[in-house]
Amino acid sequence: MNPPKVRNRPRGVIGDVRDLRPQMFFSKALFAMLLLSVAYSASNVLAPYSLAPGTAVNLDGAANRVDNGALYNTFWVYPEVVYYVGDAQCHQIARRTIFLNGNEMPMDARMSSIYFFANLGLLSAMFGTPSTSVAQGIVNVLPRRIQPWVRKHLGPTVAAGLIVVLGLLPVAADGFLQLLTTYESTNVKRFLTGILAGWVAGLLVGVMIASIRQVDLETRELRSRAHLVH
Repeated sequence: MNPPKVRNRPRGVIGDVRDLRPQMFFSKALFAMLLLSVAYSASNVLAPYSLAPGTAVNLDGAANRVDNGALYNTFWVYPEVVYYVGDAQCHQIARRTIFLNGNEMPMDARMSSIYFFANLGLLSAMFGTPSTSVAQGIVNVLPRRIQPWVRKHLGPTVAAGLIVVLGLLPVAADGFLQLLTTYESTNVKRFLTGILAGWVAGLLVGVMIASIRQVDLETRELRSRAHLVH
């Protein structure tokens, strides 16, 4: 069935935004995930400014546990929640963390970067062509000019694997080198290596969510056809 013709297509910025709506709302779950991710990323920047300078300092601890709950309980509710969530994931070592308004950010430079750029990964998944295959969905976010070459010479599975590995390689190399040797990275390097890792992480999550939606739509279509046949 051919799609209906569009008449009097809106022009300008408003028209462009309307054209994007089908992709933005193809998966409401993905759209909700993007909003939540953007809100959390913004909160990691805003929370230090919601406190007096010098309030959130000396937070050094261990990853995957809350070390500074007693301090956070003295904050008002917004920074309290943001710092609790950050502490539950990150070691918050001061020398590895960016300071804003005289306060440590809730997560270190690398994790902050990963969360920031995961938003771009989610956006990439949102505007790529959805597929029931996660690997194909990842390939679909590449520039259209190179997609045929990638499918022909690499195939979706290999190409998607390479994208994920290459995206995670810089952060893995910098992190493990720091862990296993006397090498100490810098916040600039931590932030830069987090860019690709964040994009890949957001892309992978976004494509998986979009893939679930595509599977649901195709399953409904097959059931509808089967019902018509019988």
